[in-house]
Amino acid sequence: MKKLYLADIEERSRRFLGCRTIDDLCCLGFVKNELLLHSLNISYYSFELRKKSGKMRQIESPNESLKKVLRQFNYYLQCVYYIHQTDASQGYIITPKKSKVCKSILENARVHLRNRFMLNIDFQDFFHQISFERLAKRLSETPFKFDTSTSKLLALLFTYKGRLPMGAPTSPVLSNLCVMKLDMEMSEWSKKNGVTYSRFVDDLTFSRDDSEFISDTYTEINHICLKHSLKVNPAKIKYFGEGSLRKVTGLILRETIDIEDGFYHELDKDFNRMKNLVEVVIINHGVKSNDEVQTFKKEIEGQINFIGMVEGYNSPIFNQYRQKLKAVMNPAEEVLSVRWTNFNYV
Repeated sequence: MKKLYLADIEERSRRFLGCRTIDDLCCLGFVKNELLLHSLNISYYSFELRKKSGKMRQIESPNESLKKVLRQFNYYLQCVYYIHQTDASQGYIITPKKSKVCKSILENARVHLRNRFMLNIDFQDFFHQISFERLAKRLSETPFKFDTSTSKLLALLFTYKGRLPMGAPTSPVLSNLCVMKLDMEMSEWSKKNGVTYSRFVDDLTFSRDDSEFISDTYTEINHICLKHSLKVNPAKIKYFGEGSLRKVTGLILRETIDIEDGFYHELDKDFNRMKNLVEVVIINHGVKSNDEVQTFKKEIEGQINFIGMVEGYNSPIFNQYRQKLKAVMNPAEEVLSVRWTNFNYV
């Protein structure tokens, strides 16, 4: 989604929130028959991606026609959430052009940097906990106020198998919208107890500087989660005491915020795979790139940009990986000749 000026975000939010019916949505460029047809025939395909832990994550991706419609909705829903966002939420929030404030994984870690004691909690299967019924109800409430039939139709478009799918363009922003009340109550509880609270999608982080967190504190936090019909993953509850290495959504908190060594290890393995893929494509097809190479390249570029965001875009390690990507994408002919003709049968 391209960046918009704040005035454009406000205007798109206002226009979307002015809609009450399907016909109102058509004034924004949506096609009524298309929405009706998609709501009656929700088409997804599923595949698995390996997580860093080695476990597999199930991805459910809408077909291209539905994905196009969902991207159109995401365009407006992101604007709505930006205007109505909670202070605690840090993930999947658009940043206006020329804005000095950018909520991100880095900012999520920064708010806890100076606190010695920390508690991390994850929701269990977060998107899947947000049901069709819950979403339909949310779309009928403030700030939306869609009528009943439109709320249900939109909830049908946004869900798969009766819950938010992992892989739809709209799922992250809808999850943020559905837990706004939890964020507000958790923020009130945190303020009353001298705790700093933030949420990056399904990762909840609590920190303070005066004393360690105890099991009773977790019990209170869990009570608020259950009150909002959200279950915590008990396997991912982590307490950090004084002197322990604090981690927030893959970042290390020391005097500064740093990237875990494991991230670079995995990135180096990706570079190895990328190098082999490019060489195979050149040898077999006589070209340096194809769709598979470009897709892999974008993934690696995203990881390199993450390094730049955390370590700085002028940092040596950011520039080192940028140069490494250029070299992988443009292997020298003599390197190819040596690598693919000199085999050792030992």
